[in-house]
Amino acid sequence: MDAWRVIALRISHFLLAFCLLGGLKAEAGSYWRSAHGSYANGVKRNNRALYNKGNCGHCHDQHGDYGGISNGGPFAFALYANPFNTNASPGNYQKADAFCFHCHTNGTDSEQNGGIVNEDYSKTFGGYSASGKNNILSTFNQRSYHDLEDVYNFAKNSFPFFTSESSPCVACHNPHLARRVKADPGNPAANTAISRPTAHDTLWGDDNTSTDKETMYYFYQGRYQAPYAYGGTNSYEPGGTSTYDGHNLPDYATFCTDCHNPGNTIYSTSLGRNLIKIDWSTQGGESGPGDKHGRNSATTSLGVKAPYANAPIGITLGFALSCTDCHEPHGAPNPYLVRSEVNGTQISIPNTSTGNEIGYLCLACHKDDQAYGVSTTPNHWRYAHHTATDHPYPQQQCGRCHSGGGMGGTPIPCMNCHMHGKDDSYLGSSSTGRICF
Repeated sequence: MDAWRVIALRISHFLLAFCLLGGLKAEAGSYWRSAHGSYANGVKRNNRALYNKGNCGHCHDQHGDYGGISNGGPFAFALYANPFNTNASPGNYQKADAFCFHCHTNGTDSEQNGGIVNEDYSKTFGGYSASGKNNILSTFNQRSYHDLEDVYNFAKNSFPFFTSESSPCVACHNPHLARRVKADPGNPAANTAISRPTAHDTLWGDDNTSTDKETMYYFYQGRYQAPYAYGGTNSYEPGGTSTYDGHNLPDYATFCTDCHNPGNTIYSTSLGRNLIKIDWSTQGGESGPGDKHGRNSATTSLGVKAPYANAPIGITLGFALSCTDCHEPHGAPNPYLVRSEVNGTQISIPNTSTGNEIGYLCLACHKDDQAYGVSTTPNHWRYAHHTATDHPYPQQQCGRCHSGGGMGGTPIPCMNCHMHGKDDSYLGSSSTGRICF
């Protein structure tokens, strides 16, 4: 091993020991309030019986060993295992691929005493009991996921705190600050687990005042309407409470757009292309820029369902959504990290190639032909596009847009128009020029 790297690691071990012995008391309070440092629920490795819950030694081997037995290191940050395996296989991640997976995996394999249960967003905050994933490792091994090496490569080149030795998990979480967000599903803002990549040393979402605007209520004041929680029409996300205006939800729109914004080019290995750039803040009007589900307020409802129809927040148009209203943060059984439950509705997007698969997400909040009562088949959109009161396109000269022409013309694939930042220019001379998402 390179001699200078050994020296650097030994210095980090010394600093950790200094912290353990009380040399950094100013930081201890925040750690004790974190999920890992809590005396009641903090980290407790099975084979570290000498340490109390929350002790730093459950993650860090400050001397590179425990009880005279080497951990096989030295590892960066004096951890007892490698922070991240850059040769990991996306969608088939193993416990050893990321340090956090050593504990945040299934109960029998977890290093944490008694295991750790971490349900996905759809269950924890949406109340969808059938989501089926109860730990972080398994949520990453689904149909779609945040590719950890993509996150690692982007963060390493974008954020000063993130080094070549860092775990991709710390791009979104500060392990010494992250709180036990699952403890209060109805108010995740009170115990947020996230830190913005551009502000790693503070929690994000825990300040709910006009000065520190970190909840969805303040992302676009008066425009955030919480979706229904699963199984009810009088309870809202997060947590199935009566709060519907975003005061209890971290501002995930600002959090996610630290990375997913118009200025950043992010490559997706699984898609084999750069990700579509998202503009959730610009209010560029009907022709953009700015997504209509963000601050660029929609001016036509296009048949929205409750609670957006006659919304409790008092508006009928121009809603600004949270990213987590539709997407899981880690991984999902649907493509594009689409949740298994959205607005109280189960979402199962088939793995087919008809082009209309994403419509199963849209109908959670928008009326399809079945909801209008003109069809018995879900995910058909002829009435919504051509006949409903707020329809955008006259039903004439069908062949100009639909291959096959006539009333039996082939449906247009949803994502030809409906995707972050897209308009309907695909329709050529029939285009309205409006942003369609």
